[in-house]
Amino acid sequence: MATENALTIPVRTMNYDHVPSAVFTNPQVASVGLTEEEEMRRFGSCACRTIRMDTVPKALAINEDRGVFKMVIHPRSSKVLGVHIVSPHAADLIHEATLAVKFGLTIDDIIDTLHVFPTLSEGIKRVAQAFTRDVSQMSCCVE
Repeated sequence: MATENALTIPVRTMNYDHVPSAVFTNPQVASVGLTEEEEMRRFGSCACRTIRMDTVPKALAINEDRGVFKMVIHPRSSKVLGVHIVSPHAADLIHEATLAVKFGLTIDDIIDTLHVFPTLSEGIKRVAQAFTRDVSQMSCCVE
């Protein structure tokens, strides 16, 4: 992008809200988009949900249930504004969230997308479902 901006017009800019990051600790930490604090500053309220890894069936199956998925959505439109993951393989899981933030997907878009069972990426779907139901009470395979 820097080379393109140096040689062409119009100049493109980078939206850093769409850039994922990861820290390769154990468990890993990955993030994209707004945090709860940033949403509070921008909108004066937070529409956020957090689920524990032990609500994700694959995490239980592989005995890797330490961690959380957190999703931040727009308080009126339900568009995904941020996702933050602390879990095994968090760096591998953040990409679906990056697409959701970049393209303005809503929680319904995430919920209505079929996810392979059992996978850790179901955590993204489950945290979206947490806006509409108690995911700790769902059976392992309920959409």
